[in-house]
Amino acid sequence: MRLLPLLPFQDTPGSLACVTVGVIVGILVLILLGLMAYQRYVASRRPVQHLCDYCGHMVSVASDCHHAPVREKFLHGVCTECKKECRLVCAKCKRPV
Repeated sequence: MRLLPLLPFQDTPGSLACVTVGVIVGILVLILLGLMAYQRYVASRRPVQHLCDYCGHMVSVASDCHHAPVREKFLHGVCTECKKECRLVCAKCKRPV
């Protein structure tokens, strides 16, 4: 008896194992996509703490131009006051992070 005529070789003994492996791989791919979306859209909005080389504290960073909070990019940031790219400095001791 054929339940799904679209699946060829459904009557063979190994077809159930093949479908099971396909379903497991599909679920793992969906989990991976969900984790990637979480990292990109949810976790990236949280403030990031950096270890300051000078004062040794875990601090948030500020811009070197206005000492204002920054939107972080890779190795630099965008100042929230002047909207220009800036270097990241420690919010406590004002030295480069």
